[in-house]
Amino acid sequence: MSSHKLLIKSLELASKNHAQQKRKSDGSPYINHLIEVTALITDIAEIDDADELSAAILHDILEDTDVTRDELYKTCGNRVLELVEALSDDKSLSLEERRKETLRVLPNKPTAVKRIKLADLCSNVSAIPAGWSLERQAEYFQWLDQVAEICKASSLALHNEYLRRRAVHIAE
Repeated sequence: MSSHKLLIKSLELASKNHAQQKRKSDGSPYINHLIEVTALITDIAEIDDADELSAAILHDILEDTDVTRDELYKTCGNRVLELVEALSDDKSLSLEERRKETLRVLPNKPTAVKRIKLADLCSNVSAIPAGWSLERQAEYFQWLDQVAEICKASSLALHNEYLRRRAVHIAE
């Protein structure tokens, strides 16, 4: 399948299955987050690999929708499926357990996974819900910083963008 066709299929799958989801921070359509993560991969990390970009678009599809691994494989192929699986949390675990698991397994993940995760952090650090307590924010930033450090070598430009966005949030 051509790279253009793969990207369009990925956008179709994401927009269809995330259609009713909203960002917790501002209620905007969730697809905007997926597009932002992908734009960060292309614009800041300067990646032009269709599989990686498709995985960026679809990074939350297995954990946040009813899309199956088989459907993802049939739509986008094995490499996209592998990348998305590597980015997906086990929702049967508590939030604390998922965060610990991320810190445990992320160092051994492929560079593309770390790069997508870093772009995801950039987006998320700019979208902290207004109602979060200072304690919750501090815990979240501590975890984000640990994940960002693990992913730093995958793209220094994205890591610098994460630090820039984090500093902006702290200044607010």
